[in-house]
Amino acid sequence: MSVRANVLLWAQRVIARKGAPAHQVLEIAADAGVDVAQEAFHKIARLAHPDLHRSLTAEELELVTTAYARAAAAYQEFRTTKTSTARIRQVREPGSSPAIATTTVIPTSAAPNKAVAVADEPAPAAPAPVPAAQAMTSKALIHYRKAELSLRRGDLTQAVLQLKMAIASDPQSTFLRTALAEVEAEVGKKP
Repeated sequence: MSVRANVLLWAQRVIARKGAPAHQVLEIAADAGVDVAQEAFHKIARLAHPDLHRSLTAEELELVTTAYARAAAAYQEFRTTKTSTARIRQVREPGSSPAIATTTVIPTSAAPNKAVAVADEPAPAAPAPVPAAQAMTSKALIHYRKAELSLRRGDLTQAVLQLKMAIASDPQSTFLRTALAEVEAEVGKKP
């Protein structure tokens, strides 16, 4: 069979699977890993990328382009569902969700006039939990958000880099240091 015929048959199969799960579009097992999905998508790209088939008619090229776009979307969906973004706690803005990630802000130095608690005075209340987004600088928050996006894509190395940049922007944040430790532990687990 010719390359042209193979590409058109593949495109028709993908179009016919409208609404199918991502693993079916990629033609891999449902329990396959991200590496298998990546290899399957790269195989599809080598075979069916629209730039490789400029000699097709306009209708055929449109069919191949649509099928390729669906395969690319299926690959992204598969990666997203297989890679966990729960490696670090997501920062939520106040009021955006009932489950707001919080961290406790603890003063780094003792108050100068309160060296010893007097029995008549009530003990100072523990600091109220502050949403993590408010507990870090705006620049650190930007890097933290980029780390979250990197984790969604499955790019642990980039997530580590972004978390280190966030820590450089806000060196006293225990929240960021904890997040970095969690992601570095995940990197250590990878073969």
